[in-house]
Amino acid sequence: MSFRASLKNLIRRDPATSLRERADEIRGSLSRRTVVAGSVAAAVPLPALAAPIAVVPIHPRPDADLLTLAERWLQARTVQDEAMEAWGVAHRQVYAVIKTCPPELFANRDDRVSIGAGWRFPTLLGVSLRHVALDWGTPEVHTEQAWTGKALRIAIARAVPLFGRGGLTPGRIRRWKAMLPTADAFDARVEAVEAATGRRRLEEARRVTEDEFRDLNREVGRHVATTP
Repeated sequence: MSFRASLKNLIRRDPATSLRERADEIRGSLSRRTVVAGSVAAAVPLPALAAPIAVVPIHPRPDADLLTLAERWLQARTVQDEAMEAWGVAHRQVYAVIKTCPPELFANRDDRVSIGAGWRFPTLLGVSLRHVALDWGTPEVHTEQAWTGKALRIAIARAVPLFGRGGLTPGRIRRWKAMLPTADAFDARVEAVEAATGRRRLEEARRVTEDEFRDLNREVGRHVATTP
């Protein structure tokens, strides 16, 4: 019963009831309200003294694999650029010698017609001639095919089986044999500058970096970014 209802009941009692009895009943009502109020207060939670530590789950960063791949891509690009630059320096030094190739080593019209020198690589004889770009950077730029000592020896050995013993074959063989000393001397000059610059080693290293960079490009292309 509420405190207000208790008061109303007391008011409705017989006036003849003694004041002492009324006082005792009022005191009982007050005691019951105190108990009820204390119970309600106990049910109310006290303010927290310290906020609990929230444990946030750690999730992998979106596109983490792609970002790692991007770092590898940048590193591979840098390595490729450095390899290309090193090879370029060596190549220019070697080519400075190659463009001084003696004109007598250039393939003539008969070479171009008979074995495809200049348009077939390798030639019909199965040999590869040296490419010599002349007048580079000018309107007169053109490329000549030059015989090497190795190519001349192969051509001499295969001339008769390919062309037969008659016709122009004897004259071709004589001409090729006469070119051997000049070709061997020029080959020695080219090989010396290639060894000094490490051109062949640098070219192989450049090709390796190009292959690695190309593979990374393919791998990057197979990934799709999930974040803007």
